[in-house]
Amino acid sequence: MAEAVERNLEDSLNEVLYMKKAKLFRKSEINEIIRKRRQHEYALQKRNKRVLDFDAYITTELILLKLLRFRRQETSERRFLDKIERSIISRLVRLHRQLCYRFQSRIDVWIRFIEFCKILGRHISVVRLWNRLLQVHGRTEPRLWASAAAYCLQENTTAKIRSNMRKLSTETSQLKEQHKKLKLELQALTRYVNKKDQKKIETVISDLRQTKLQLSEATMDLARDRRLVWDRVCLEAIREARRLLTEGIALNPECKLLHLELVKLEACSADFFKTRVMDRMDHSVEGDVDLPTDADALRKHRKQLKRLKKSAAQDNARFMAEVTEDISFVTSGGALKLVVESVMDRWPDDLQTLESLQQIVSAVPNLVDNATQTQLLSKLQELQNNPKQKETAREQTNSSSDDDLRKRLSNYTTQLYETVLRDGLSVALDLWNSWFMKDEHGPMRGDQFRFVNPQIPEAVGLLRIRLLLHSLNASWSIVGQMDTEVMTDRLSRYRDTEAEQKTRVWLDSLATSPWGHLSPEFWISYIQFEEKSGDCTRIPAVKWRASKTLLPEPYSRFTTLLNSDDQA
Repeated sequence: MAEAVERNLEDSLNEVLYMKKAKLFRKSEINEIIRKRRQHEYALQKRNKRVLDFDAYITTELILLKLLRFRRQETSERRFLDKIERSIISRLVRLHRQLCYRFQSRIDVWIRFIEFCKILGRHISVVRLWNRLLQVHGRTEPRLWASAAAYCLQENTTAKIRSNMRKLSTETSQLKEQHKKLKLELQALTRYVNKKDQKKIETVISDLRQTKLQLSEATMDLARDRRLVWDRVCLEAIREARRLLTEGIALNPECKLLHLELVKLEACSADFFKTRVMDRMDHSVEGDVDLPTDADALRKHRKQLKRLKKSAAQDNARFMAEVTEDISFVTSGGALKLVVESVMDRWPDDLQTLESLQQIVSAVPNLVDNATQTQLLSKLQELQNNPKQKETAREQTNSSSDDDLRKRLSNYTTQLYETVLRDGLSVALDLWNSWFMKDEHGPMRGDQFRFVNPQIPEAVGLLRIRLLLHSLNASWSIVGQMDTEVMTDRLSRYRDTEAEQKTRVWLDSLATSPWGHLSPEFWISYIQFEEKSGDCTRIPAVKWRASKTLLPEPYSRFTTLLNSDDQA
């Protein structure tokens, strides 16, 4: 412990030496800073790490940064900024990184680190932190996906544009200053020179006018480059935000917030393509470019005008080559209509969700067709007129559907037992797959078992039967082989069979459904599957996923079941 503490303190010796050289602190104050840091370092080296210890260390370093700023203002000392302040900032980043690593389950710790990186202007680090945070908490806190998409669409976009525009803005300001000087020189030469002397300076005036035209030409090129940078950055931001929201919806299909945020994003995307991309698509051919108003001064110079049109058309063509979306479909509101209809179909009886959807649609009436708007308004009127009838009908349908589902699942269980006794394990396994894991081209596309309520006991029983059938079938297939074949290929066939891989993929898909955060029995069954017929090295990873995915109450049940299984 002492060696680690002294090593960390030795890393800050250069910082202390530069503080002495700059005469920002007295000797007693520097000794107090070292004592405080040693105290905090010992607190961090304890076996039981606490968030309070990290917070105290971070607070001390932040206070030191503020004190340094005040001392520099008083003494007007600007030396060694990169040696002192940068060293403290790197220490703060290290502390935040350690805090996030030690306490990954604390979302507030991640958010504080993200806000700290925003203050520093490290937007690339912010994007990486969001990706890491979504990997850890993406299944348990769906609102994080919306926050990450909003950051990519707003703050990160602004930061990228500022970094790209910094060079362009300096060049533009220099060109404007030169343009003003030339304009004043031309006015002086044309106004205050006698007619006798004008013939002598005609060549000078023509050169100045030519230079002025070239400067105006370069200014228009920079303006076009500025607009091109804006469009490219905004297009990338829309794509990244769409990717985040769709991934969040795939992991949390019942989150209404993510669906509504996707509606807003598609509305912004349709407006962007309509106002910025369509104009470039129409003018991506040479000769069809609308130049700025300054082009009226260039009518006498056809060569320069032609070159400007050609360069603008080339820029538009390069930009359109980067666009992979169906522009006509997006600008006509087709993508927005699909998302709105999906929300209306998924929650047809949710008054609050439909009201929020109506507020979004009413803000962009020109992007949504009249049929969809009237359909949404009619549904809202029905729910507002008869809210109680809708709630009672919904409760009755839910209760009746749960009863029907339990009867159907119990019948499935009986059929499986009969099939095992009559036809064997493989036939029963195929029968189970035909009920819930139909092919993509069949009548039931994809895995239907993920949509079954995991709190129904019959559903948990069917899950256990499915895994039991797989393990028994794998064991009997190994026993049925000859001894020589078993000795050579037993391990490879036992781990790499197609059935085992399909079962593991199916369990991973169930982990992203309500089974993952509501059913502790599912995770116990997953662990037993890896222990008996899978790969035992995967068990710690499965336990870690269960701790990150389950809600607090189901997780307490999971730990109880896990401890009881270990004792047994």
